[in-house]
Order: sequence, then C-alpha cells, then structure tokens
Amino acid sequence: MNVSELNLKAKALLEAHFDNISLSGELSNITVHSSGHWYFELKDDKASISCIMFRANNSKLNFVPKAGDFLELSGTVSLYAESGRYQFIAKNMQKAGLGDLEAKFLELKERLEKEGLFDEKFKKKISPLPQKVGIISSFTSAALEDMLKLIRQKEYFLAKFYLFNALTQGLNAPASIIKALKKADEMGLDLIIIARGGGSKQDLFCFNDEALAREIFKAKTPIISAIGHEIDYVISDFVADLRAPTPSAAINLAFFSKDELAQKLDNLEDRLVFFMKNILDKAEQSLSFCEKMLKARSPKELLDQKIKQLVLLQKQLNLLITSKINTKKSLVEKFENALSLHNNFFEKSKNLVCIQKNGKMLPLKELKSGEIVDLLSFDSKKEAKIL
Repeated sequence: MNVSELNLKAKALLEAHFDNISLSGELSNITVHSSGHWYFELKDDKASISCIMFRANNSKLNFVPKAGDFLELSGTVSLYAESGRYQFIAKNMQKAGLGDLEAKFLELKERLEKEGLFDEKFKKKISPLPQKVGIISSFTSAALEDMLKLIRQKEYFLAKFYLFNALTQGLNAPASIIKALKKADEMGLDLIIIARGGGSKQDLFCFNDEALAREIFKAKTPIISAIGHEIDYVISDFVADLRAPTPSAAINLAFFSKDELAQKLDNLEDRLVFFMKNILDKAEQSLSFCEKMLKARSPKELLDQKIKQLVLLQKQLNLLITSKINTKKSLVEKFENALSLHNNFFEKSKNLVCIQKNGKMLPLKELKSGEIVDLLSFDSKKEAKIL
C-alpha cells in the first residue's frame, strides 16, 4: 500500500463513520478564499480542528462569522488525501452565542473590574528613564528578538536589561509567567515588560488567567503588558499599569532613543535659557524701577543727614573710648604702685623667722630652756631646741 492508497482508505473510513454529525466550538483564524470557500478553525479550551465550508453551502447563510463566534456546525469528518490532513467539512452553520473562551474572558473581566483591579488609582507610574528593566517572554520567541533589536537600534544606554524566560502559550504558561514575575518583582527593578507576539485567542488565553492577573496587580514594580497585536485584548492588559498594543510598541513607549534624548536635552536647555533670561529681564526691570523711585524722592539730603549723624556718633565714641582708656591706665598705675610696695616689704622680710610650737606662734620671751620649737621663714622650716 502506498501513501495515496492509505489516505484514500482513511478518507473513506472517516466519511463512512462520521457523516452528518453536529460539532460546536469557537471559531478562529477564518480565511475567505478568492474562490468563495471558507477555511477556518473550530476550537474549545483544549483542542481545535481545521474546517472548510464550500461556497455552495456558505452562500446560503445570512451572516459571515468572525473570530470569537460560538458556532454549531453540521457536516462530515473527512481527510484531504493530498496532504493527509484531517478536517471537518461544514454543510450548515448557525450561531450559538458567544464562544466559551470569550464568555470566560468577559466573566472574569467583569468580576475583576468590580473588585477594582482595573482602577486608575492603583496604576503605578512608569519611570520616564528606567535604569533596571526586566522582560518576561519566551527566549525562543520572535517578539523578544524584535524587542532586543529595537533596543539596540534606539541605543538606549541608560538601562540594564534582565531577561526572564517563561512559557507564553498553553496550560502551564500562567504558572510559568507568575514564577518569572515573582522573581523579577523581588529584584528592585524600575520596570517589567510582559511580552508575547500575536496569535489566536486560544494561544493568548493564558494571559486571561485570574491568578496571573492578581499577581500583576499586587506587584511592587510597574508593569507594561505587551500581548499580541493591537486588536488583541487580554486580562493582563487591563490589570497592568500600562498596556502596549504590541511588544515593539512597549519598547517605543518605555524608552527614548539616543537621538530623542539628545533632542530632549537640547529642548530642556533652550527652555532653561529662556526661563533664566526671563527672570533676569524681570529683575533688571525691577532694579530700574527702584532706581527711578530713588531719584524721584531725592534721597541726597537724607543721606547727608545720616552722614553727619554718623560723624557725630564717631566723635562721641572716640571720646568715650579715650575716657575709658585713661580710667584703666590710672587703675593700672595704682596696682603697679601697690605691687612695688609689696615687693619691697617682701624683700625686707624674706629672712625673718617666726617661732611655732604645736602649730601656734609664740613670742620668744615665753620660751623656756629645753623646749622644742619650729622655726619658719619664707621658704624653709627647721626644728630647734631652746638652750
């Protein structure tokens, strides 16, 4: 059996056992071919299947479905023999309300909005010149490559960038992103960017996770959500401090280019020069006004009177100082005379001796033979015995 025979047998088997069945799910990635045929995917929260609705059948409908519509199809499961591709051929289609994923998204959005997680009062301010920036994305994603390329092109030299690898698609993606976010939030960064390129609603649905939304809300670091394309909205966009329509747009929103910084500095310099010139002009005008007021009030006579008063006060001060000096001179002379008399007395009396007994002074005539006494002079003391 060759490949063609296998595919034909598989096609016949599928069409024989899955003929005229009903299939429901959410529509995504619809393409209207030039032939008039519709090619699209139908999915639920766990799987998807390729579908086709030929022109002969879709022309009977009174609407054109769009991504996110929840549909009920009837048709046949088949296989495209040339590629071995398994697909569903829809013969009839009708709307069944919102898709399951869309319903979950709207329900969570409404609930978190009522709790206040989207309120502007909780939004943290994004630093205009961040110096430590974390980017949470898949290391293998084209979105990350585009962001890094744009950063290099901008030559933004003020920041150090930290990359955190995380899954950005699938059931394990929310836990992976939360783990990376917690690690980044503990590093004292100025900004965190959560980024993922475009994809189907199912691909992006991991960013509608409630636990991730609450982790973004309670983070200390300002966060930019940059998920998908401009038309894509996820819960992370509403709870983050800023939403960027694309990952590349997040870089343009968060960072100046080197040339933009130079131009901004030039503008600031021009504004500063203008501001200082304005202040100086106002000060010069005020000074000129004061000068005119002084001349108008003729202050020359007032100044002459003040000068005369100063001269008189200076003379009085000189007289007072001279009187004080003379008084002090007389007092010094008086002390000098007293000191001279004291010195003369000391010179004459320094060899005189006094007699003490038991610490008391005694006249010489009261001493008796054999008594022991102390003889004291100015600078000496001797013990003596009366003979």
